[in-house]
Amino acid sequence: MEENLTSLSIVIPARNSSHTLKQVLEAISPELTRHDELIVADDGSTDGSKELAGSLGARVIPNSGRPGAAGARNEGAREASGDWVLFVDSDAVAPKGWRRMLQSAIDQGPSAVQAVYSPQAVGGDAATFYKNFYYYYTFTRRIRDRHITGCGTFFFAVDRNLFRELGGFDDRIPGATVEDADFAARLTGAGGKILLKTDIEVLHLRCYTISQLMSYEWKMMRSKVLYLLRRDTGHGRPSVSMARPSEMLPVMTGAAGMWLAAAGLAVMAAGLRWGIWMTAAGAVTVIAGQAGFWFSSIRTGGWRGFRAIWITLPDLALVLPAALSGLISRIRGRKY
Repeated sequence: MEENLTSLSIVIPARNSSHTLKQVLEAISPELTRHDELIVADDGSTDGSKELAGSLGARVIPNSGRPGAAGARNEGAREASGDWVLFVDSDAVAPKGWRRMLQSAIDQGPSAVQAVYSPQAVGGDAATFYKNFYYYYTFTRRIRDRHITGCGTFFFAVDRNLFRELGGFDDRIPGATVEDADFAARLTGAGGKILLKTDIEVLHLRCYTISQLMSYEWKMMRSKVLYLLRRDTGHGRPSVSMARPSEMLPVMTGAAGMWLAAAGLAVMAAGLRWGIWMTAAGAVTVIAGQAGFWFSSIRTGGWRGFRAIWITLPDLALVLPAALSGLISRIRGRKY
Protein backbone atom coordinates (compact mmCIF):
# COMPACT_ATOMS: atom_id res chain seq x y z
CA MET A 1 0.00 0.00 0.00
CA GLU A 2 2.85 2.41 0.84
CA GLU A 3 4.25 1.99 -2.67
CA ASN A 4 1.28 4.02 -3.97
CA LEU A 5 1.84 6.91 -1.57
CA THR A 6 3.49 10.18 -2.57
CA SER A 7 6.67 10.65 -0.54
CA LEU A 8 6.53 13.68 1.74
CA SER A 9 9.12 15.96 3.28
CA ILE A 10 7.53 17.68 6.26
CA VAL A 11 9.25 21.01 6.92
CA ILE A 12 8.60 22.77 10.22
CA PRO A 13 10.24 26.18 10.71
CA ALA A 14 10.96 26.80 14.37
CA ARG A 15 12.23 29.68 16.44
CA ASN A 16 12.06 29.26 20.23
CA SER A 17 9.10 26.90 19.86
CA SER A 18 9.85 24.38 22.60
CA HIS A 19 6.50 25.05 24.31
CA THR A 20 4.51 23.81 21.28
CA LEU A 21 6.92 21.77 19.15
CA LYS A 22 6.54 18.50 21.04
CA GLN A 23 2.78 18.42 20.51
CA VAL A 24 3.20 19.28 16.83
CA LEU A 25 5.79 16.58 16.19
CA GLU A 26 3.88 13.94 18.11
CA ALA A 27 0.83 14.56 15.92
CA ILE A 28 2.86 14.27 12.69
CA SER A 29 5.32 11.44 13.40
CA PRO A 30 3.05 8.40 13.94
CA GLU A 31 1.54 8.68 10.47
CA LEU A 32 4.77 9.04 8.48
CA THR A 33 5.66 6.26 6.07
CA ARG A 34 9.16 4.89 5.49
CA HIS A 35 9.37 7.12 2.39
CA ASP A 36 8.62 10.33 4.32
CA GLU A 37 11.04 12.57 6.18
CA LEU A 38 10.62 15.07 9.01
CA ILE A 39 12.72 18.24 8.93
CA VAL A 40 12.81 21.02 11.50
CA ALA A 41 14.41 24.16 10.08
CA ASP A 42 15.71 26.00 13.11
CA ASP A 43 15.79 29.78 12.84
CA GLY A 44 18.21 30.59 15.64
CA SER A 45 16.40 29.08 18.63
CA THR A 46 17.89 29.51 22.09
CA ASP A 47 15.29 27.64 24.14
CA GLY A 48 16.19 24.03 23.41
CA SER A 49 13.95 23.63 20.35
CA LYS A 50 16.75 22.05 18.32
CA GLU A 51 17.50 19.45 20.96
CA LEU A 52 13.82 18.69 21.50
CA ALA A 53 13.18 18.19 17.80
CA GLY A 54 16.18 15.90 17.47
CA SER A 55 15.11 13.79 20.42
CA LEU A 56 11.71 13.30 18.79
CA GLY A 57 13.17 11.97 15.55
CA ALA A 58 13.30 15.07 13.39
CA ARG A 59 16.25 15.98 11.23
CA VAL A 60 17.29 19.43 12.43
CA ILE A 61 18.95 21.86 10.05
CA PRO A 62 19.98 25.45 10.83
CA ASN A 63 18.64 28.28 8.71
CA SER A 64 21.75 29.58 6.98
CA GLY A 65 19.74 31.90 4.76
CA ARG A 66 17.89 35.10 5.56
CA PRO A 67 16.35 34.96 9.06
CA GLY A 68 12.59 34.64 9.28
CA ALA A 69 9.82 32.17 8.57
CA ALA A 70 10.18 32.36 4.78
CA GLY A 71 13.93 31.84 4.91
CA ALA A 72 13.62 28.89 7.30
CA ARG A 73 10.98 27.22 5.11
CA ASN A 74 13.14 27.69 2.03
CA GLU A 75 16.13 26.19 3.85
CA GLY A 76 14.09 23.14 4.81
CA ALA A 77 12.75 22.75 1.28
CA ARG A 78 16.27 22.85 -0.15
CA GLU A 79 17.12 19.82 1.99
CA ALA A 80 13.89 17.99 1.13
CA SER A 81 13.96 14.81 -0.94
CA GLY A 82 10.26 13.92 -1.01
CA ASP A 83 8.02 14.28 -4.04
CA TRP A 84 6.00 16.87 -2.13
CA VAL A 85 6.90 19.30 0.65
CA LEU A 86 4.43 19.77 3.49
CA PHE A 87 4.98 22.97 5.45
CA VAL A 88 3.63 22.85 9.00
CA ASP A 89 3.96 25.65 11.54
CA SER A 90 5.59 24.91 14.87
CA ASP A 91 2.31 25.69 16.67
CA ALA A 92 -0.07 23.83 14.34
CA VAL A 93 -1.29 20.37 15.42
CA ALA A 94 -2.41 18.09 12.62
CA PRO A 95 -5.54 15.94 13.17
CA LYS A 96 -5.53 12.16 13.28
CA GLY A 97 -5.67 10.74 9.78
CA TRP A 98 -3.92 13.74 8.24
CA ARG A 99 -1.61 11.57 6.10
CA ARG A 100 -4.49 9.63 4.53
CA MET A 101 -6.54 12.79 3.94
CA LEU A 102 -3.61 14.62 2.39
CA GLN A 103 -2.85 11.69 0.09
CA SER A 104 -6.47 11.61 -1.10
CA ALA A 105 -6.14 15.30 -2.00
CA ILE A 106 -2.81 14.81 -3.80
CA ASP A 107 -4.35 11.96 -5.81
CA GLN A 108 -6.82 14.45 -7.30
CA GLY A 109 -3.98 16.08 -9.21
CA PRO A 110 -3.56 19.61 -7.80
CA SER A 111 -0.28 21.51 -7.59
CA ALA A 112 -0.74 22.18 -3.87
CA VAL A 113 -3.09 21.36 -1.00
CA GLN A 114 -4.29 23.69 1.77
CA ALA A 115 -5.71 22.56 5.12
CA VAL A 116 -7.95 24.70 7.36
CA TYR A 117 -7.90 25.87 10.95
CA SER A 118 -10.06 23.97 13.41
CA PRO A 119 -13.10 25.87 14.73
CA GLN A 120 -11.82 25.04 18.22
CA ALA A 121 -9.24 27.17 20.02
CA VAL A 122 -6.91 26.64 22.96
CA GLY A 123 -7.23 28.62 26.19
CA GLY A 124 -10.34 30.46 27.25
CA ASP A 125 -9.94 34.02 25.98
CA ALA A 126 -12.14 35.53 23.31
CA ALA A 127 -9.32 36.92 21.14
CA THR A 128 -7.80 33.49 20.48
CA PHE A 129 -11.19 32.02 19.61
CA TYR A 130 -11.95 34.97 17.32
CA LYS A 131 -8.68 34.60 15.40
CA ASN A 132 -9.10 30.86 14.84
CA PHE A 133 -12.82 30.88 14.13
CA TYR A 134 -12.48 33.82 11.73
CA TYR A 135 -10.15 31.75 9.53
CA TYR A 136 -12.24 28.60 9.91
CA TYR A 137 -15.37 30.52 8.87
CA THR A 138 -13.53 32.07 5.91
CA PHE A 139 -12.27 28.68 4.72
CA THR A 140 -15.57 26.86 5.08
CA ARG A 141 -18.26 29.51 4.49
CA ARG A 142 -16.86 32.47 2.58
CA ILE A 143 -14.69 30.58 0.12
CA ARG A 144 -16.99 29.00 -2.46
CA ASP A 145 -14.53 27.23 -4.76
CA ARG A 146 -12.63 24.03 -4.03
CA HIS A 147 -9.58 25.69 -5.59
CA ILE A 148 -8.30 28.84 -3.91
CA THR A 149 -6.04 31.71 -4.88
CA GLY A 150 -4.16 32.00 -1.56
CA CYS A 151 -2.50 29.74 0.94
CA GLY A 152 -1.62 29.57 4.62
CA THR A 153 1.65 27.91 5.53
CA PHE A 154 0.40 26.51 8.85
CA PHE A 155 -0.38 23.32 6.86
CA PHE A 156 0.38 23.66 3.17
CA ALA A 157 1.64 20.94 0.83
CA VAL A 158 3.13 21.60 -2.59
CA ASP A 159 4.88 19.67 -5.32
CA ARG A 160 8.59 19.96 -4.50
CA ASN A 161 9.78 20.51 -8.07
CA LEU A 162 7.20 23.22 -8.67
CA PHE A 163 8.12 24.93 -5.40
CA ARG A 164 11.74 25.09 -6.49
CA GLU A 165 10.89 26.22 -10.00
CA LEU A 166 8.95 29.15 -8.53
CA GLY A 167 11.88 30.13 -6.31
CA GLY A 168 10.23 29.29 -2.99
CA PHE A 169 8.96 31.94 -0.60
CA ASP A 170 10.13 35.54 -0.97
CA ASP A 171 12.41 35.87 2.07
CA ARG A 172 12.58 39.65 1.63
CA ILE A 173 9.10 39.82 3.16
CA PRO A 174 9.62 40.55 6.87
CA GLY A 175 8.16 38.31 9.57
CA ALA A 176 5.35 35.86 8.97
CA THR A 177 2.95 38.06 7.00
CA VAL A 178 2.19 37.71 3.28
CA GLU A 179 4.99 35.44 2.06
CA ASP A 180 2.37 32.72 1.61
CA ALA A 181 -0.03 34.95 -0.36
CA ASP A 182 2.85 36.04 -2.59
CA PHE A 183 3.87 32.45 -3.29
CA ALA A 184 0.28 31.38 -3.97
CA ALA A 185 -0.14 34.21 -6.47
CA ARG A 186 3.00 33.13 -8.32
CA LEU A 187 1.86 29.50 -8.28
CA THR A 188 -1.59 30.26 -9.67
CA GLY A 189 -0.08 32.75 -12.12
CA ALA A 190 2.01 29.88 -13.49
CA GLY A 191 -1.15 27.82 -14.00
CA GLY A 192 -1.01 25.80 -10.78
CA LYS A 193 -4.04 24.90 -8.68
CA ILE A 194 -4.34 24.93 -4.89
CA LEU A 195 -6.92 22.45 -3.59
CA LEU A 196 -8.69 23.40 -0.35
CA LYS A 197 -9.03 20.31 1.88
CA THR A 198 -11.57 21.30 4.51
CA ASP A 199 -11.57 17.98 6.36
CA ILE A 200 -7.96 18.49 7.49
CA GLU A 201 -8.69 20.71 10.50
CA VAL A 202 -5.51 21.91 12.20
CA LEU A 203 -5.50 23.05 15.82
CA HIS A 204 -3.62 26.33 16.30
CA LEU A 205 -1.82 26.49 19.65
CA ARG A 206 -1.02 30.19 19.67
CA CYS A 207 -2.90 32.36 22.16
CA TYR A 208 -3.69 36.05 21.71
CA THR A 209 -4.70 38.92 23.92
CA ILE A 210 -6.86 41.56 22.25
CA SER A 211 -3.91 43.96 22.04
CA GLN A 212 -1.69 41.26 20.49
CA LEU A 213 -4.41 40.40 18.00
CA MET A 214 -4.96 44.01 16.96
CA SER A 215 -1.21 44.51 16.56
CA TYR A 216 -1.06 41.38 14.39
CA GLU A 217 -4.01 42.50 12.27
CA TRP A 218 -2.50 45.97 11.77
CA LYS A 219 0.80 44.49 10.62
CA MET A 220 -0.96 42.05 8.28
CA MET A 221 -3.11 44.74 6.65
CA ARG A 222 -0.11 47.00 6.04
CA SER A 223 1.81 44.07 4.56
CA LYS A 224 -1.12 43.13 2.29
CA VAL A 225 -1.31 46.66 0.91
CA LEU A 226 2.43 46.79 0.22
CA TYR A 227 2.20 43.38 -1.43
CA LEU A 228 -0.69 44.41 -3.68
CA LEU A 229 1.14 47.57 -4.74
CA ARG A 230 4.32 45.73 -5.77
CA ARG A 231 2.64 42.84 -7.62
CA ASP A 232 3.72 42.24 -11.22
CA THR A 233 2.17 40.51 -14.22
CA GLY A 234 3.61 37.14 -13.20
CA HIS A 235 1.20 36.91 -10.30
CA GLY A 236 -2.24 35.33 -10.42
CA ARG A 237 -5.33 36.87 -8.92
CA PRO A 238 -4.76 38.35 -5.46
CA SER A 239 -6.21 36.82 -2.31
CA VAL A 240 -7.49 38.36 0.93
CA SER A 241 -7.22 35.99 3.91
CA MET A 242 -6.81 33.23 1.28
CA ALA A 243 -10.16 34.13 -0.34
CA ARG A 244 -10.89 36.11 -3.46
CA PRO A 245 -11.68 39.80 -2.86
CA SER A 246 -15.28 39.17 -3.93
CA GLU A 247 -15.62 36.47 -1.27
CA MET A 248 -14.40 38.91 1.38
CA LEU A 249 -16.86 41.64 0.37
CA PRO A 250 -18.71 41.44 3.74
CA VAL A 251 -15.47 42.27 5.51
CA MET A 252 -14.54 45.14 3.22
CA THR A 253 -18.02 46.68 3.30
CA GLY A 254 -18.08 46.16 7.06
CA ALA A 255 -14.85 48.15 7.37
CA ALA A 256 -16.41 50.96 5.34
CA GLY A 257 -19.59 50.74 7.43
CA MET A 258 -17.64 51.23 10.67
CA TRP A 259 -16.18 54.50 9.44
CA LEU A 260 -19.50 55.64 7.95
CA ALA A 261 -21.12 55.11 11.37
CA ALA A 262 -18.26 56.97 13.07
CA ALA A 263 -18.58 59.86 10.62
CA GLY A 264 -22.31 60.01 11.32
CA LEU A 265 -21.66 60.26 15.06
CA ALA A 266 -19.22 63.11 14.42
CA VAL A 267 -21.82 64.91 12.31
CA MET A 268 -24.41 64.51 15.06
CA ALA A 269 -21.92 65.81 17.63
CA ALA A 270 -21.60 68.90 15.43
CA GLY A 271 -25.34 69.45 15.81
CA LEU A 272 -26.47 68.15 12.43
CA ARG A 273 -29.36 65.73 12.79
CA TRP A 274 -28.90 64.05 9.43
CA GLY A 275 -25.80 62.38 10.85
CA ILE A 276 -28.12 59.81 12.35
CA TRP A 277 -28.84 58.45 8.88
CA MET A 278 -25.13 58.01 8.20
CA THR A 279 -24.73 56.19 11.50
CA ALA A 280 -27.73 53.99 10.82
CA ALA A 281 -26.52 53.17 7.30
CA GLY A 282 -23.08 52.27 8.62
CA ALA A 283 -24.54 50.07 11.37
CA VAL A 284 -26.83 48.26 8.93
CA THR A 285 -23.91 47.64 6.57
CA VAL A 286 -21.83 46.10 9.36
CA ILE A 287 -24.67 43.97 10.70
CA ALA A 288 -25.71 42.72 7.26
CA GLY A 289 -22.19 41.62 6.43
CA GLN A 290 -21.30 40.08 9.76
CA ALA A 291 -24.55 38.50 10.97
CA GLY A 292 -23.72 35.07 9.57
CA PHE A 293 -20.27 35.07 11.16
CA TRP A 294 -21.66 36.28 14.48
CA PHE A 295 -24.35 33.62 14.58
CA SER A 296 -21.88 30.85 13.74
CA SER A 297 -19.40 32.16 16.32
CA ILE A 298 -21.98 32.01 19.10
CA ARG A 299 -23.32 28.63 18.00
CA THR A 300 -19.81 27.13 17.99
CA GLY A 301 -18.18 28.93 20.89
CA GLY A 302 -21.13 29.69 23.18
CA TRP A 303 -20.31 32.43 25.70
CA ARG A 304 -16.75 32.60 24.41
CA GLY A 305 -18.06 32.98 20.88
CA PHE A 306 -20.43 35.74 22.02
CA ARG A 307 -17.55 37.66 23.57
CA ALA A 308 -15.53 37.11 20.42
CA ILE A 309 -18.04 38.76 18.08
CA TRP A 310 -17.42 42.15 19.71
CA ILE A 311 -13.80 41.95 18.55
CA THR A 312 -15.18 42.24 15.02
CA LEU A 313 -15.80 45.96 15.59
CA PRO A 314 -12.22 47.13 16.34
CA ASP A 315 -10.91 44.61 13.81
CA LEU A 316 -13.04 46.14 11.05
CA ALA A 317 -12.26 49.67 12.23
CA LEU A 318 -8.50 49.24 11.83
CA VAL A 319 -8.70 48.02 8.21
CA LEU A 320 -8.89 51.50 6.66
CA PRO A 321 -6.19 53.26 8.74
CA ALA A 322 -3.84 50.27 8.44
CA ALA A 323 -4.36 50.21 4.67
CA LEU A 324 -3.68 53.97 4.49
CA SER A 325 -0.54 53.43 6.55
CA GLY A 326 0.66 50.85 4.03
CA LEU A 327 -0.13 53.19 1.14
CA ILE A 328 1.82 56.03 2.75
CA SER A 329 4.78 53.70 3.31
CA ARG A 330 4.74 52.74 -0.37
CA ILE A 331 4.58 56.39 -1.47
CA ARG A 332 7.62 57.01 0.70
CA GLY A 333 9.49 54.29 -1.18
CA ARG A 334 9.03 51.22 0.98
CA LYS A 335 8.29 47.99 -0.93
CA TYR A 336 8.38 45.44 1.90
